[in-house]
Amino acid sequence: MQKQLPQPWAPKWQRFLVAFFAAGLIYQLGHLLFGVRIELFWGVAGYDLAWVATMFILPVVTGIVVGFIYGWGGKLVAHFPPLIILGIDYYSMMHGTVPEGAKLIPLMWWGFFVILNMEFCAAGGVIGELLLKKYYGTWDLPGTSDYAPADSEIIPRDDGK
Repeated sequence: MQKQLPQPWAPKWQRFLVAFFAAGLIYQLGHLLFGVRIELFWGVAGYDLAWVATMFILPVVTGIVVGFIYGWGGKLVAHFPPLIILGIDYYSMMHGTVPEGAKLIPLMWWGFFVILNMEFCAAGGVIGELLLKKYYGTWDLPGTSDYAPADSEIIPRDDGK
């Protein structure tokens, strides 16, 4: 007897859009709440607890949200919100007015921060997927003995079934 995996609540493209915009909203609101602009350098004093929370904790929380909404594969979708949000922020600051006392960080330095945020967001996506798996239970995924193409032999299991 083959096991049936549960059906997702929406097609992948709809789950992608909902997860992307929800994560983007959480990510942008987190930046506004902490008052941190990663693309600006205020000197060494700018690296405070709010900056650390924005760089490490906020992306993980955002990734968890993506993992919950998108489901399996959320760790891949979680890469996009930091890239888009921080890209828009850098572009607007590059063509806008930099506040007095701040400097626009070099593009390569900013790129390192973006990649760091993307990876922490992906780690949050993995955590979200694992929490989703814990909530819904553990299923045997395709490739185990219970799942076999119709024209193949059933592989015997170790427990004798």
